[in-house]
Amino acid sequence: MRKLAFLLSFSILLVSCNKDEEVDPGTAPAMPPGTSMAPNFDDFSGSEGDGGGRQMVVRNWVYAATSVGVYSGILSGALVVPVTAFKLAVNQEATFDTETKLWVWAYDISVPNSGSYSVKLTADVDGSDVTWTGYISKAGGFSDFVWFTGESNFMANAGTWTLYESPEKPNAWLSSEWSKSEVDGVADVTFTVEKPGDSFGSSISYMVDAGAELNRNVTIIDTNTENTIEVLWSAENSNGKIKSEVFFEDNLYHCWDTTLNDVACE
Repeated sequence: MRKLAFLLSFSILLVSCNKDEEVDPGTAPAMPPGTSMAPNFDDFSGSEGDGGGRQMVVRNWVYAATSVGVYSGILSGALVVPVTAFKLAVNQEATFDTETKLWVWAYDISVPNSGSYSVKLTADVDGSDVTWTGYISKAGGFSDFVWFTGESNFMANAGTWTLYESPEKPNAWLSSEWSKSEVDGVADVTFTVEKPGDSFGSSISYMVDAGAELNRNVTIIDTNTENTIEVLWSAENSNGKIKSEVFFEDNLYHCWDTTLNDVACE
């Protein structure tokens, strides 16, 4: 009887050990691209107005820069903490938590004019689907505030994000839907305002098309003014064109050249 009990105990221990040894998380899921949360709007980051005369000859570019700057300002201003936290995650090493069955990226960041934060980004893998959660803490302030959540496929070719306003106002502010294709050289992301107010439902769509002459494309839908703005430009040459029926009072493109001066569209 003692021999039987010993064998049963040994078998249970052996099975338990085998189960522990069988935990193999494989590889961490691919990280979504930084542009899925923060497109590069650097082409419109400068100011070209140096007086009334100069402002008139760059009117088309200035209007494009102002329109794009509204959304760029939200991402680089009010939501700079979660955006910075995610963009720096790509440089971190992931570990697998065997208890929670989650991939975890844990690191600290410093945001100019805002302070230092601790970040914990988790990825919950379910087959080919990944659920992302960004927890952010600030010493003496708040702990594990979920500042952004998202979903993607395992290879990070497409997905969504939701960014929340702040620990004091934890409502959703922006959502995004994004995709990329390394083969076609095309990537796009659409941000939609989820925060209640005059701009609720407004959106900005940003596309990169490596094969196009004007290889950057932005479409802005402003629900407050019922205005649609289309902007296309060359990232390398800086020339481009813009269309806005409300601003220009026509449905035509208005162009600027490589020096940002207004020119007739060809």
